[in-house]
Amino acid sequence: MKWIITILIGLLFGTSGAPEIPDNTPDLMKYGVFIGADEDMLYSLKDYDVLIVDAENLTEQGVDKIHKNGNKQIYSYLNIGSVEEFRSYYDDFLSLTIGEYENWNDEKWVDISSEEWQKHISETADRLIKKGIDGIFADNSDIYYCFHEPKIYDSLIEIFNTFSEKNIKVIVNGGDVFISEAIESVSIPACIYAVNQESVFTSTNFDERTFGENNSEVRDYYFEYLDACADNGLDVFLIEYGASDNLTAEITAYCKKNEFACYFAKSLALD
Repeated sequence: MKWIITILIGLLFGTSGAPEIPDNTPDLMKYGVFIGADEDMLYSLKDYDVLIVDAENLTEQGVDKIHKNGNKQIYSYLNIGSVEEFRSYYDDFLSLTIGEYENWNDEKWVDISSEEWQKHISETADRLIKKGIDGIFADNSDIYYCFHEPKIYDSLIEIFNTFSEKNIKVIVNGGDVFISEAIESVSIPACIYAVNQESVFTSTNFDERTFGENNSEVRDYYFEYLDACADNGLDVFLIEYGASDNLTAEITAYCKKNEFACYFAKSLALD
C-alpha cells in the first residue's frame, strides 16, 4: 500500500476539537494518533485508514463505535518498556523499575526480562485484542537504547514473538536501535509490519515546551534508518511536532517521495 500524507493540526499543547480531513483529498491515507484523547474525542473521529488510540479504558462496544465511524484499522497503544504513574498497575511493578525516564517524570523504565512483566504484557494484549482492535502500537522498545544488554534485546524479541503467536499486527513506535539490530540479524518478528518514528525533522525543547527543527546529522541518521526499514518490507509512519508551514511542506514532499505516512501534531499529549 502506498502511504501518503494527511495534515492534522491542533493547538500547541492540546486540541479544542477533532481535526478535519480535507474533502478534496480522497486518495490520501488518513493517519491519526490520538493516544491522549478522551472518549468523546475518539467517538468524533471519522474515516481514518489507520487510527492510533489508547484502548485500555475503552470497552468492546466503544471500539466498535469507533470502527463504525468509518475508521478502518484501530491500533491500541501498549507500553512494553516502561510504566506510567497513571496506569492502574503502576504500583504493582515499581519493584521492577530500573531507571528514570528522561523528560517524563511520571514514568520509569522496567526490567522487561522479568517473567512477571512479560506475563503482564501478554495478558494486557489479550484484553485489548478482545476489545476488537486491529493491532498494537508498541511503545518504548527504546529501552534497548537506554539499557543496551543482550537480555533486553532477547526479551523484546520474546515479547514480539508472543504478539506473533496471537496473530496481531504491530507498529513499533521508536526503537530504532532494536529494529536496526533485528534487521541486521534477519530476525524481525513476524508481527511487526511497520515502524513509527517521532521527530525525524522536528525537535522538542522539554524545558521550555517549545518545538524546533533537527539538524542535518539527526535527519540523515533517521533517513538512513527509515530507508533500511522500508527496504526490509516495513511500512513507515512519522509523527512530527510543531512543524512550521515551510517545514510541513518539506516533510510532505519527503513522505510522498518515499511513500510514508505522517501525522502532524501540535500537542505532545496527542489529544
